Amino acid sequence: MWKVKIWLLIILSCLTVGCQFQEPSKPNTAYEVPRLTEPVNQTLREAPIREVFVDPAQFLAGNSVSHKKISSQAVAGVVNHHVLAADLLAEFFKSLKLARPNITAFVILSPDHFSRGHGISLSNLAYVTPAGTVQINRQMFQTLKNMGYYDGTSGRLFENEHGAGALMPFIAREFPGAEVVPIFLRSDVSLKQAEQLGRDLSALQSDGLMLILSSDMSHFLDWKTALARDERTLDWLENMNFERLKKASDANTDSGSSFAVLEIYLAEIDVQKKNSNYAFQLLSHKSSLDYGQDPGNVTTYITGIWY
Repeated sequence: MWKVKIWLLIILSCLTVGCQFQEPSKPNTAYEVPRLTEPVNQTLREAPIREVFVDPAQFLAGNSVSHKKISSQAVAGVVNHHVLAADLLAEFFKSLKLARPNITAFVILSPDHFSRGHGISLSNLAYVTPAGTVQINRQMFQTLKNMGYYDGTSGRLFENEHGAGALMPFIAREFPGAEVVPIFLRSDVSLKQAEQLGRDLSALQSDGLMLILSSDMSHFLDWKTALARDERTLDWLENMNFERLKKASDANTDSGSSFAVLEIYLAEIDVQKKNSNYAFQLLSHKSSLDYGQDPGNVTTYITGIWY
């Protein structure tokens, strides 16, 4: 009975004074990755990812970007995923097309920027781009999945991951029909896990395969500090100093673990190809400052290949 009296008092108070009922505060979703809710239609789960990272005008402008001459023996490369520098993406894949026109599959090592997956994760979703659809190489995907790598397909965990998505239109334009295997590495993946991935990928190596490290370089620094960091990174790349590269932080690269994968991958295919002289060839080096951005908060880009 006393509970009824309390509720009556509250209602009378609201009628006389006025009450303001507020909905529970909602989180700021501006930077959140959309999540699918259950139940999800199976067709939706398997629908291709629609690439939305590259501005259409920037992508079309890439048609007029010149290529650079690189070695026809390229087995791996590094390219940015920050689409502000879309011209570097265009240049990289144009140059690669002229050097190795017969590439049929790309393995892309991408940071798991939003920590959506496990240490190392896969996705089986194709990418729809302005230049065509890029399909997943199902055989390599299934082989890696069978090895125990986490499959984030059903939850569409990497739908908004630009580390892979930003590259897809350029692959579709220069290598129509080529397939991809995107692999996503969380920042907390161990060196042991990354090195094992390098061994596993080397077992899949073929004449039509190209390994791509998707990596922006220096982050969140003023331009003078960023360029000084880049000098170190360039020295490590030129001298194949993987000990430094694979332990680097965002001050040098946002994908240090990818370099741990690459180190073992190159070492393993050295044995297969009896070639112990792999070297790095620089294509381009720029920063966000070259695109009119804030000199106090710079992102830098280094592109190149290993041959």
